[in-house]
Amino acid sequence: MAGRRARMPRQLFSALACAGLLGLSVEGAYADPVYPSQHQVDQAQRAVQQDKSAIAPIQARFDAAQRQLSLLVRQSQIAAEQYDAATLRLQRAQLDAQIATDRLGKAQRRYADARSDVGRLAAAAYRDGGGLGSVSLVVNANGPEQLATGAHMIAHQDANLKATLQAADQAREDAQAAQVAAQAAVHNQAMAQVQVAAAAQAARVAVATEQVQLAAVSARRDALLAQLAAAERVSVQLERRRQQGMAEEAARRAAQAKAVQRAQHALPAYDGSAAGRALAYAYAQLGKPYVWGATGPDTFDCSGLTMRAWEAAGLTLPHFAAFQYQAGHPIGYGELRPGDLLFWATDASDSNTIYHEAMYIGGQRMIQAPRSGENVEISSMWMWGPIQFFARPD
Repeated sequence: MAGRRARMPRQLFSALACAGLLGLSVEGAYADPVYPSQHQVDQAQRAVQQDKSAIAPIQARFDAAQRQLSLLVRQSQIAAEQYDAATLRLQRAQLDAQIATDRLGKAQRRYADARSDVGRLAAAAYRDGGGLGSVSLVVNANGPEQLATGAHMIAHQDANLKATLQAADQAREDAQAAQVAAQAAVHNQAMAQVQVAAAAQAARVAVATEQVQLAAVSARRDALLAQLAAAERVSVQLERRRQQGMAEEAARRAAQAKAVQRAQHALPAYDGSAAGRALAYAYAQLGKPYVWGATGPDTFDCSGLTMRAWEAAGLTLPHFAAFQYQAGHPIGYGELRPGDLLFWATDASDSNTIYHEAMYIGGQRMIQAPRSGENVEISSMWMWGPIQFFARPD
């Protein structure tokens, strides 16, 4: 149509400009128009297609490098959380062992008192005319069986003695059961100590492996990023932002889709005051180093930071990301409020596979203790990809 100029595709325009086929000076604008030949246009279009064809394999290699980086980080995060879990199991085993030992002591004291009661009543029965032999068996008993035998022989002489005998039998059984329980608890404690040592070693190996391989994989990814930028004819910084944006958008869409599928449920109450105290604590830790297994005050791991933050708000949470999720109220992506917790897992259907967590602060951002070699920071909530679980502490 007259008065209108057809738009030239950006990549074709760039190809023609690079070939020197477009006017480059003010003077050229007043000269007789020079149009590219059809052959030149065809060449430029082929160049554009070649650029597009080159992008796909580079993008595939870039995506593979990005996945490898994510796997390296995830493996170290998993190892750190497994250490936290082993430590928590050890603490519980130690408590169980202490409780079992205390119960054993009480049961043994009750049994000793019961033996004394039986002996005292048996002696009284003897003074009142009871059989010498049976009383002798009771008073001089060398073990629970001999004690029971002698006491049973004279039990018919005294109903009170019979009741005392029954109490002694029960006390003996309780003491034996308590001893078995105490031995099992001590064994479990020893096994838990072994597991903590193994988990600590695994975490050290995972972190060392991550540090060794991370630099090489990061360099390869950055080189591919530069190739993508060249193929797209944009800056490396712009291409990096583009790749991050695409990944975050994919994660956000996945969360939105999951929220749509989520069944109707009662939304847990939101305590803005408590959440504010938890957030204030978390903000105060910005810049402090990540150390696996750490719970502050100078270093933190992911669950250590959230545990201490909510502790400052008056809520006790375990130092283990999976247990923190299970202790809270599950919520959906669309129900997030500042202070709620975000969880990443290897299996979206099993909260026991959670390996990392962070605290939501609003505006699609989070505060987290990310990984070894980095510090507590504020970042996009989508930096680790799709989020499998959300929860509100209470």
